[in-house]
Amino acid sequence: MSSLGDGSYDFVSANSRTMYTTAHAAITQLELWDFIKKDPGQGGFMFCNAEEINLIASKIEQLGYNGHSGASFGCTMRAMQYIAKHGYETFKEEYTRNS
Repeated sequence: MSSLGDGSYDFVSANSRTMYTTAHAAITQLELWDFIKKDPGQGGFMFCNAEEINLIASKIEQLGYNGHSGASFGCTMRAMQYIAKHGYETFKEEYTRNS
């Protein structure tokens, strides 16, 4: 679990921080990091109808963020997928290098 980080995203903008922290917490609480590693199929996370995606989206709302568009949800899930595959520190390094 340590490779997934602590869920703090102090290096991103305030709006992205809320999206990332709630998504990270939702995936952690639901124990779905292994699921997020997988390819969501045609249409990506934005159009994925897997029950796990519905659970994550609902949990994100329960955790206090209900401002996702389809695109922002898809992009956020891709960021979480990158973390699941490569680790939080690698994500942070790449994000800050490209910002």
